[in-house]
Amino acid sequence: MKVKIIDTAYGGYGIAKDGKIIFVAHSVEGDVVDILVKKENKNFCYANINSIIEPSKYRIKAKCKYAGICGGCVFNHIEYNKQLEIKKRIVLNAIRSIEYYNDINIIKSSNEHYRLRVNMIAKDGNIGFYKFNTNEFVHIDECIILKEKLFDKIKKFSLHNNITGSIYAIESNNGKTLSFADILKQNKNIDISYFDGITIKQKKKIKTYGIDKTNYNTYFGKVPLSHKSFFQSNHYLLDEFQKNAVKYFNEYDKNIVELYAGSGFFTVAIKEKLKSLNVDYKLVSSEISSDAINIAKDIIKEDANETLKKINYNVDALFVDPPRDGLDKKVIENIIRIKPKKIIYISCNPMTFARDINLLKDYYQLIDLNIIDMFPDTYHIELVSCLEIK
Repeated sequence: MKVKIIDTAYGGYGIAKDGKIIFVAHSVEGDVVDILVKKENKNFCYANINSIIEPSKYRIKAKCKYAGICGGCVFNHIEYNKQLEIKKRIVLNAIRSIEYYNDINIIKSSNEHYRLRVNMIAKDGNIGFYKFNTNEFVHIDECIILKEKLFDKIKKFSLHNNITGSIYAIESNNGKTLSFADILKQNKNIDISYFDGITIKQKKKIKTYGIDKTNYNTYFGKVPLSHKSFFQSNHYLLDEFQKNAVKYFNEYDKNIVELYAGSGFFTVAIKEKLKSLNVDYKLVSSEISSDAINIAKDIIKEDANETLKKINYNVDALFVDPPRDGLDKKVIENIIRIKPKKIIYISCNPMTFARDINLLKDYYQLIDLNIIDMFPDTYHIELVSCLEIK
């Protein structure tokens, strides 16, 4: 079937129409392609490209030799400025029912070797990822978005120890690398020398060797990290991410609440920003993850809603960085109850972000929205925003 790609959906698929919507993997707006339908529903279907009849002007030669095979960089074949245009259009479409009068600022990134952490699949010593939207293993021997030193360590560790399972690894900018290996094929003599610290799980046994945490040195100070706690991925944009997130604070922000604080990536930036403004402030930061709390400083182990329920004073600024699912309904109800003067909302999912802002729009005006391109060559979108009470 011959179709023309007319748009791009959140999730990385190109969109065509032929009586129904067709989601075409590894395509780009302007492509004319011959497709094979793989899965069909009543109103839409999914398809793969058989052949490219006429390539889009936005299509480039992919930099990665695994493009279209590995499920990681689904925008690798798209010119970078077009990637950003696609992401902006997706965000604008998501917030179309929300009043927003300003432009969306976009902060660009280098798109090579930007990732400082990764979760990889290992099979008989070989490492790789899953094929796009499948559980089919794809062996790779290089990765252009992962830090080269880290990839090399994972590759050698897996090959030397004939690992089958999964390997998570993260590299700090202080020269330390940490890993967690969930090993399915048992191995009693694992060489652990490739990492400064590694936790190995075999069956139900878990044992840690070397260090179990370290620090990442950011513009605003040291942030603790481990192989268990969440940490941002793009080492080129970490400082810019912090700076853009805290730019909304001013000398009038004396009572601040931070939810979903993790191990303190934004917490340290909030503190330093307020100190630079000479503010006599009160900051309450909470996080539910035990793995993050175990290495964090000055962060309460508490569910976000429980934190808000205890607030019985005026809040000048609420800072939230929720997971992909966005804000819980009860959290939104409590936000409306305490009515902070402004909300700084960090989001990794424009769909749940738009849903939450829609629930708050009777009380708050979206005044600023930024895309920070933490994940170039992928469909993932990171947002930094600010809302003010009406």
